[in-house]
Amino acid sequence: MKKICIFIAVGFVLLFISGCMGMKQQTEGNQQAVKEEKGQAKETKQTQQKEAAELDKQKWIQQKEPVALPILMYHSLSSGNSLRVPKSEFAAHMKWLIDNGYVTLSPEEAYQVLMTNSTPSEKFVLITFDDGYSDNYTKAFPILKQYGMKATIFMIEQSIGRPNHLTDDQMDEMIANRLSIESHTIHHLELNRLSKKQQEEELKGSKAFFDQRFSQRTRMVSYPVGRYNEDTLKLAKEAGYQMAVTTEPGHAKKEQGMMSLHRLRISPGLSPESFGRLIEGN
Repeated sequence: MKKICIFIAVGFVLLFISGCMGMKQQTEGNQQAVKEEKGQAKETKQTQQKEAAELDKQKWIQQKEPVALPILMYHSLSSGNSLRVPKSEFAAHMKWLIDNGYVTLSPEEAYQVLMTNSTPSEKFVLITFDDGYSDNYTKAFPILKQYGMKATIFMIEQSIGRPNHLTDDQMDEMIANRLSIESHTIHHLELNRLSKKQQEEELKGSKAFFDQRFSQRTRMVSYPVGRYNEDTLKLAKEAGYQMAVTTEPGHAKKEQGMMSLHRLRISPGLSPESFGRLIEGN
């Protein structure tokens, strides 16, 4: 009987110790999760501070006249329709920019250009791609990386990883090499056909997603098919975007409204000379 009592007592002691260890592990796990969350927040803040420092280091030129920013609009680098530009033509366009002394901008730099009416160089351009096709990675990215150029891809949230669209790994690699991923909404629906609530969901939802996915401040949105209305302009600003681009032709100017900036559509068949005239035409 005495032995049985001893075994029971030892059993209770072991259970108590096991419970304490479990609680300790859970506590340590919670503490680790908090540390990781704080670490991510710190990393995001450090990235933002680094971007700001890089801008401060540059010798920006204050312009006397309102800046006209060429925002180039590409889609797929292939053939088949008026939105697809062959890789060879894209390569020739990028070479023309380099040969003619153009500086490529990030979304943050483009925002500073328009808001402060100053530029990091006498010649500058913002390169954008709509929809996030996989050939942006397989065909455009090597050329951009070769020349050390920046570019912005407007990605559809629901298209990530789908056939012929960018994957998570591809986007991560591109971001690590001076490219930016910005919003093209969640489902790529024509915003002007949606209710105000649906528009808000598309705009706010995609921004929240890309903010979290890339630990960034998503600054830009491209309206699907270029469609928008007065509600869209208001909701885009309320969602926290600093800029929004349309498909309306021409150079982007602050007077157009930061939520309705124009772009230069780059169509197939455009020679380097014609490409240059389009950019410099203002």
